Amino acid sequence: MFNAEPVVSLHNAFIYQNDRIVLNDVSFTINKGEFVFLIGRTGSGKSSLLKTLYADLWLQQGSAIVAGHAIESLKMSELPFLRRRIGVVFQDFQLFMDRSVKENLMWVLEATGWTDRAKMKSRIAEVLMQVGLASSIDKMPHQLSGGEQQRVVIARALLNEPKILFADEPTGNLDPEVSAQILELFHDINKAGTAILMATHDFEMIRKFPARILKCENGFVTEQNDEFAS
Repeated sequence: MFNAEPVVSLHNAFIYQNDRIVLNDVSFTINKGEFVFLIGRTGSGKSSLLKTLYADLWLQQGSAIVAGHAIESLKMSELPFLRRRIGVVFQDFQLFMDRSVKENLMWVLEATGWTDRAKMKSRIAEVLMQVGLASSIDKMPHQLSGGEQQRVVIARALLNEPKILFADEPTGNLDPEVSAQILELFHDINKAGTAILMATHDFEMIRKFPARILKCENGFVTEQNDEFAS
């Protein structure tokens, strides 16, 4: 039977950063397969909201369910189970620079409980093919361009077939042409059924790829309808 429950659901959530409230009374849902942009000025709370959703910051007030896990009551021992059902893409890549592409991805699989080496190798080959880097499996990160490194990060986030990808300014360090290619890749991933919540400053990309928009502003999160319509 089809499960219609949202992949993300926040209810009266207060988002903190260093004991300071940055977002008040946040309530929204993201459904399976939905693509949502998260916009707002630097310091408006975008990254803090994302970190709360993937349980890097503690949710002190309100409730949030992400991929079936209640974030406000999540125990440390349960964190790996949440991380297996979501993917996170960072602006600054956060790759191990002393390990090959394959070793970077293998580390994630080991950390999330995979043990069958043949299945691990097969899954790594699958995600690298999905992001267009099948031939780069044995390269070191420094041998890759910025856009290629970001593709490795996206491949890493896809390893466990997540229900949702959280992307924090994934094109922030890339030039416009490469940024467009990366966003095309995100849309391909989304069309295949993975929900995406992407924080971005790149309004040109939003115009090019219209989607639902949430805006962090003045301590609140609001829905934006057609602000960036072309």
